[in-house]
Amino acid sequence: MNRINLMFSLRQGLTMCGRAPTAPAHKKQWNVDVSALARFSFVAITVSCAPIDLTAQSSPAAAHPVVSTAAQPAASVTTDSVADDQTLRHVHQHIEADGVQSADATFDPGWWQPLVSQPIRPEDSSAGLTLDDTLLRALEHSRQIQVFRDLPLIRETTIIEADAAFDWTAFTEARWDDTTDPIGNSLTAGGDVQFFEDHRLSARAGLRRRTRSGADLELFQRLGFQDNNSQFFVPDPQGTARLNLSFTQPLMRGRGRQYNESLVVLAQIDKNVAEDEVQRQLQSHLLEVARSYWALFLERAVLYQKINSYIRGKDVFDRLNQRREVDARLTQIISAEATLKSRASELVRARAAVKNAESRLRSLVNDPSLCDVEIIPIDMPVFESLPVELDESITIAFQKRPELKQAIKNIKAAAVRLQMAKHELLPVLDLVTNFYLSGLEGQGQAFDAWANQFDTGRPSYGFGLEYELPILNRAANARHRRRQLEIRQLRNQYATTLETVRFEVEVAARECRTSQTELSTKQHAMQARAAQLNALTKRWQQLPGEDVTASLALENLLIAQDALADAEFEYLQSQLTFKLSIFNFKRATGTLMESRPIEVCPTDLENVPVTQTHQPEPDSDKPQPESDTLPSYISEMQATEPRTPATRQNNADQVDHEQPWYRISGMR
Repeated sequence: MNRINLMFSLRQGLTMCGRAPTAPAHKKQWNVDVSALARFSFVAITVSCAPIDLTAQSSPAAAHPVVSTAAQPAASVTTDSVADDQTLRHVHQHIEADGVQSADATFDPGWWQPLVSQPIRPEDSSAGLTLDDTLLRALEHSRQIQVFRDLPLIRETTIIEADAAFDWTAFTEARWDDTTDPIGNSLTAGGDVQFFEDHRLSARAGLRRRTRSGADLELFQRLGFQDNNSQFFVPDPQGTARLNLSFTQPLMRGRGRQYNESLVVLAQIDKNVAEDEVQRQLQSHLLEVARSYWALFLERAVLYQKINSYIRGKDVFDRLNQRREVDARLTQIISAEATLKSRASELVRARAAVKNAESRLRSLVNDPSLCDVEIIPIDMPVFESLPVELDESITIAFQKRPELKQAIKNIKAAAVRLQMAKHELLPVLDLVTNFYLSGLEGQGQAFDAWANQFDTGRPSYGFGLEYELPILNRAANARHRRRQLEIRQLRNQYATTLETVRFEVEVAARECRTSQTELSTKQHAMQARAAQLNALTKRWQQLPGEDVTASLALENLLIAQDALADAEFEYLQSQLTFKLSIFNFKRATGTLMESRPIEVCPTDLENVPVTQTHQPEPDSDKPQPESDTLPSYISEMQATEPRTPATRQNNADQVDHEQPWYRISGMR
């Protein structure tokens, strides 16, 4: 795999990563001039060369052109070119066992590892970061994470909004009417009056609310003043007062606490789904930060590998140049010089790749203190052992993955909507009651009339029933059918999510084992390439330069140097693949946040209790139902008593953006 493909995989996923067994340690069979590497890392190498084929870098196959076989006739397969069937089956059965290493085996960290943590650009200031420090900086400064963290707070406002439907409402009304109407009946005003003139002032104030049982309650006090020219209007003018209490209680549709608080329950579920979404987005973002961190480590290590490859080529070129007048052929010098220039051109691209990796990490962390500084990864790949039990990991993933928690909560919300739709199939039958006290006083004394309403006369009341049923009731039936279909859809979606999570855990667990086996084989391949290079170097040094065999030995030597560089790169790649495979396995099982020293606790306003988003729902940590079984609470949903949300202080516009929304706890 070339380095460009590797960088793509590091940013997009670097496979479904995991961990691997360890391989026995081997002594290094090559020597590296560390001082020379440090010296060449600070020197800008200027060369004139043709454009570099990026696809040919870091790949052993680059030195050998690929010949298209599209226009060539297919070669016949003979029994001499294919192993016999028994041998093929035998190798297939034992290849996995041959790749498994002992649990106490160790891996060579690589000669480049101490150099990665050293500054490359001494003219710039530098900042050394561990992986945990990088993740904490991302939690504090990342704009993308700030987008995620506000989602539950936004959804929480809908809970208050839904519960506010049961708040008391105060109202007041005042009206002045001056009426002049022609009289068509002598009994209206009496005598010879031609126009009825009426002057009326009325005002009322009161309270109303909808109760959690669905009833409408209204209480108001009305005061009035009236004066007209009718001789039958006695006393004239007069003051009036009325204290009225009305109560309307649904007996069928709209009745009950469960139905009327359904919107509050849905808002609470929606907020919990948002918290799970934050967890999912957080884990994905932190995984991307970790990939970018190790991608930076990779690019810095690749830079030193290419510098070392350049040094190898320069040693060969200098040796040939010194023997130019003795026995070195011109073709040998030209071949070595061409190889040297090619490797120097690769250094230019490698230095740019380091800066690109730093920019990528800055864009994910968004820490202002990291601008215009050289970012140096301090953490080194540690090849720790992580036992992977597939069945246990799948069980943990079913309990921890936010996607499954979201699916469960979505089914709960759909069940609530189904119950609401079923309730709305009922007809309307309301009990309507009205109770009032009234008072009257002459000379327009409304306040005296208000006092009279309590000690003169007796209370008045009335009650009745109201019934309503739409013909065919098609709207309610269609709504009920839609809710049933939504339940079925969410059940299938939940089953799909189960299978997706199972698949991801299986791949991540398999990748853990595969990446460790690959790490061992890449280490052996690198050691073999180093031994090959040592042997070819000694042979070339011992052959006379005028011999044709020496020219072939030189070509083999340069090819072996490139092969060793490719093997070192592949071993480095396998190191980071192994490291990220463990990180990705924890994400696949939903334990990534638990494995880091970070506890996410979103906060909203000052003096408001903190809600921990990682707290499981009452039913979410239980074993999940089979994919073809509907959870029992959907068909047997009972009336619940939803929690009344705590009343927040009325300072919604005073959001404290400086208050940290995460806690740092001990490593779990």
